[in-house]
Amino acid sequence: MGGRFTLKGSAELEARIARVVGDAATIIQGHVPRSTLRTLALMGGYGRGEGGVDRRDGAERPHNNLDFLLVLERAPRAGLKAELDEALEPLRERHGLGLDLGIMTVRSLRKSPCLVMWYDARFGHKTVAGDASFLPGLTHFTRDAILPDDVRNLAVNRGTLLVINEALRDKGALDDEEARRTILRHTAKAIIGYGDALLFFLGAYDWSYAEKRRRMAGRHDVPDGFRRLYDEASAFRLEPDDTRFAPRELGPWMDEVRTRLADVHLACEAARLSVPGLKWAGYVERTLKHSLGEGGLRPGVWLRRVRNLVRFRPGASPELGLRARLGLRLGGPRGVLAAAFPFVAFDVGGTQGAGFARRVLGAASGSPADLRRAYLRCWSESGDPNFAHVARKLGLVLGAGS
Repeated sequence: MGGRFTLKGSAELEARIARVVGDAATIIQGHVPRSTLRTLALMGGYGRGEGGVDRRDGAERPHNNLDFLLVLERAPRAGLKAELDEALEPLRERHGLGLDLGIMTVRSLRKSPCLVMWYDARFGHKTVAGDASFLPGLTHFTRDAILPDDVRNLAVNRGTLLVINEALRDKGALDDEEARRTILRHTAKAIIGYGDALLFFLGAYDWSYAEKRRRMAGRHDVPDGFRRLYDEASAFRLEPDDTRFAPRELGPWMDEVRTRLADVHLACEAARLSVPGLKWAGYVERTLKHSLGEGGLRPGVWLRRVRNLVRFRPGASPELGLRARLGLRLGGPRGVLAAAFPFVAFDVGGTQGAGFARRVLGAASGSPADLRRAYLRCWSESGDPNFAHVARKLGLVLGAGS
């Protein structure tokens, strides 16, 4: 493992991160036989050497979690993930850092389609233990092979942070210092996620944060306002400044971001669906029909779809055609979230969009606040299993199921 973890951190911060990474590796290796471990890698910004630096009260600390990927020669024994998370907890508490760990097998990675995270991982990581040639050797993970549907999923995942932000605004939290910090972090992540999606559909995506920032700055086919937001968010990711907005300024800025990201979402969906000039009217029908072909003929995809067809009963949507209703069923809860997302996050589509979102999410009404609560309830159930804990920490009340 060599090279820097951050672009702008001091030598002291670099040494601190190196100690945490080394300690984490020792803990993980203590629970995994050497014959089973293929590689342990540090991923994300710090794996790329582009991690963020938080400066507060004269001290530097990592701004983001440290993300590890453990690749095993065979399927892990039952309970290994929980065992490792528990073993890493004292290290998290001692350093006040998030340490996230994913576990994959050699076979599953070799057979996986090219997702954004795997393309990024191949080129942007640091090998902590094991075979340093394994991740670079996954040559089917190329930029051209990234699944467009996965890029859409990335945008929805990051965009959901804006839904959380609006839920915080619903509860009058903009005057709370901790809530403002959360909103700023969420918004920066969402802007970067949407900029990354746009770069992909423009044929200009790259695994490096710094290179993506450079490429976005030179895109004259991207509106100046969004390029400015992307540059500011990239700067914030490297060196966050929580004092950027006073409470009275934060709300209008949130509104501007949502408006600009709604335009980016529609532009990306027009490219993904191959529908130039796509409008929100008719969007649901088009995206659900398109979903029938997502994932190709991979056995795992169709097994999941058959399971959804048998078990999943979304809210009735009589306005949809037969193929769109089938797409809704086969896509399952995650498909519902993706289809309803723009109408919840961006308040687009008028009463038709709100009505669709209300029915499929089981919202109490079509009001923006009720749609957000219902969406976040569904997100906690099917999108992010850790979100229920986050919601409690943020004091958010999720909508009741229908």
